[in-house]
Amino acid sequence: MIESRLSCLIVRAMKRGLLLILIAGAAALLVMWDAVGGGVASARAPEPGIARSATPKSAVPKGEEEPEDEGATPAPPDVLEGVILTRTPEPTATPGRVERQVEDLVKRVGLARTTFLGVSVVDWANLGVSLLYVLVGYLIGTWLVRRVLSNLVQRTVTEFDDRLLEAIGGDARWLVVVLVLYLSTVRLTFVSVGIKAFLGDIYFIVGLALIFRVVFKLINLADEWARQRTKETGREAELEPMIVLLTRVAQILTAVVGLIIFLNRFGVDVTALSAALGLGGLAITLAAQDTIADAIAGFIILVDRPFRVGDRIEIQGAGTWGDVMGIGLRSTRIRTRDNRAIILPNSTISRNQVVNYSYPDASYRSETDLCVGYDTDLTAVRRLIVATVRAVEGVLADRPVDALYVEMGDSGVIFRVRWWIETYVDLRRNLDRVHTALQVAFDEAGISFAPKTQSVKLQADAETVQRVAATFKRRGGTRPGGPTDA
Repeated sequence: MIESRLSCLIVRAMKRGLLLILIAGAAALLVMWDAVGGGVASARAPEPGIARSATPKSAVPKGEEEPEDEGATPAPPDVLEGVILTRTPEPTATPGRVERQVEDLVKRVGLARTTFLGVSVVDWANLGVSLLYVLVGYLIGTWLVRRVLSNLVQRTVTEFDDRLLEAIGGDARWLVVVLVLYLSTVRLTFVSVGIKAFLGDIYFIVGLALIFRVVFKLINLADEWARQRTKETGREAELEPMIVLLTRVAQILTAVVGLIIFLNRFGVDVTALSAALGLGGLAITLAAQDTIADAIAGFIILVDRPFRVGDRIEIQGAGTWGDVMGIGLRSTRIRTRDNRAIILPNSTISRNQVVNYSYPDASYRSETDLCVGYDTDLTAVRRLIVATVRAVEGVLADRPVDALYVEMGDSGVIFRVRWWIETYVDLRRNLDRVHTALQVAFDEAGISFAPKTQSVKLQADAETVQRVAATFKRRGGTRPGGPTDA
């Protein structure tokens, strides 16, 4: 039973692991080519010129160095000097426990000195062990993704982990394979340093591509999840610009980090590139500081939500009042009562006080002031005001109506009348109805509003009165209706 399952799993791996076979096969062929080529090269005699050039300069006795040719043309400076750094070669692998056991087994069989295609049987056996490691790594990765992790995510309530495993499961399996390929190649002691470095670069490129493919899939999955949540909450149109911005920024940052890692792997000094990117970012920031300030303010508005689309707001410092049509990353569009659209930068909104007439609900308390004479019965006036306002259409019956004596005016008693209406949209029309009803009620009750007039009383002694009278007599022609008016 176990053997049949294992054989079926191996068959599936061979059918679906075509890329694994190609990579492992190409690596094996390259390793064997290097082994055969290295054996042939080692059998050749070194050329004299090469031996002489290999002698270190420090080995020459002091005082016997060859004089430098003063007339020789100096070598031109390397353009890429300081940009492309010399890579440090990896140390030669030392035989481990498995390699020693393989060597002992070959010796016991009696094939220690046997070669095939210029390669010893021990090296062939170690290469087979490495290929076996790769196959086992692929099987383990497949088992972990399709069995263990799949069973774990099925037990959870949320569907996010199921979609996550479906998106990155295959790439995670290939990452395991690439890692096993790298370890299987490093353990081969008969492979030259150059071939190991070449294969290491290939594994690095493939692994880096897989890692950043996983990251991009995670970004796209987060984007889809955010869009789904905003659609459920009804804020899809409102948060669409912010989701797009965050997704693009995450993708760009991921691509930049991947490029820096790639260049650093191959010995390219990224210090100059980082400095150039920093200077470019500083220049862009200085040139577009207003736009960046608007974008930051828009981000804060979308997150903090002081108002929403459809709310009636007032920007007190900007003198703007109307209904919110849309909230963008750079500006907010407001429709005034006369059906005009005002595009207001978000930084302007963040610097001023915002009054939201729609939050926490649309009900609104309106008020007005009226003045009656000091000789009026205040109790009767207060009852008349409350009864009249409460009977007006649109005034909420379950909310209080107040008539407050707030001030002793110059010409009479000032009452402040306050009442509640169902929605702020009906504010002006309801105020008109209340004023009309109060005017009619006061007229029917015979109560007059106190006029806004002032009485000035002058006091003067007899001498001052005579001087004023004499002045008017002398200038009598200047008075209206005098002799000179004809």
